[in-house]
Amino acid sequence: MNKRFLVPVAVLIIVIVVVSFSYVLLQNGTTETQTLNVTNDPFLWMIEGDNPSYLYGSIHLGNQDILTLPDVVIEAIDDADKLFWEVELDTETQTRSAELSLLSGGETLSNLLPQDVIDRLDLLLARFGIDHTVFSQYKIWAVASTLTLLEEIQDLLEYGSLDEYIWKLALSKDKETGEIETVEEQIGIFDSFTISEQIGLLNNTLVSLEEYASIGQSITDEMKAAYLLGDLEVLQDLSLSDYNENDPIDVKLRNRLIIDRNYNMTQHISELITDNPDTQYFFTIGAGHFYGDDGLLSLLEAEGFTITRVEFDKCEECDSGEVRIEGRCYVPYSK
Repeated sequence: MNKRFLVPVAVLIIVIVVVSFSYVLLQNGTTETQTLNVTNDPFLWMIEGDNPSYLYGSIHLGNQDILTLPDVVIEAIDDADKLFWEVELDTETQTRSAELSLLSGGETLSNLLPQDVIDRLDLLLARFGIDHTVFSQYKIWAVASTLTLLEEIQDLLEYGSLDEYIWKLALSKDKETGEIETVEEQIGIFDSFTISEQIGLLNNTLVSLEEYASIGQSITDEMKAAYLLGDLEVLQDLSLSDYNENDPIDVKLRNRLIIDRNYNMTQHISELITDNPDTQYFFTIGAGHFYGDDGLLSLLEAEGFTITRVEFDKCEECDSGEVRIEGRCYVPYSK
């Protein structure tokens, strides 16, 4: 089963991670300052027209590298009248997400999981000084999603995700906001998996994380590196590297989590732009939805839109408040 599918859709599960583990992380200090390794090829496309809109491929993670944004991204945000995300990131939506991720009817994680999976889960969680009882009230799919973010909690507490950062930028600039999906639609995807399928997903996620730990790497490190590289083909190859087309759960997960949503999001974006020709939009969507024949770029082009990647050229000097890194201008991350 492809565990990397769980990384780009974790935008709402992040709230579970932060709430559940903040007491642990407060004991572990803060992230050390690091040399910036910023992108010089952002996942930013223009939907051309009299009032051009923008598609921005995000990663639902965050650190100083990722949040040091190219000036062309900030300029596109400033140009836009209204900014959209997969779902809005207000407190009400995050609270609803957490509620929908909880078990009901008196069920607990221990009641649902086989003992060998519990043992494997506890072995992994021991590295963080906790055990599976922290997740006792959460649905199995929520636990599997959260596990892929365990090593990211420090950065998520300090920086938040890229989606959240752009959300705060939008609010600070008094921009209108909106959502392409609802939290119920997103979480309904995972709830459509049977308990047996969710156990299989969790178990295989644990196996994958164990394999990465054995060689001193992580799934998220690879994803962040591919994201900063700015190459959709590399991101696609990484995302599909352990996809098994003969595994019905892999096929179901990819179809429902990626492909079906791409078609639905394309329809919504198309309707927004067509019905509101005087409005410029900025859509922040996980970059994993952009590549391939069933990706947003190809699907929107099939709808008749002209999509052009925004160039991020080198510059002689930067505007006030920007920094110049290897000849390009960036807006530094700011809390």
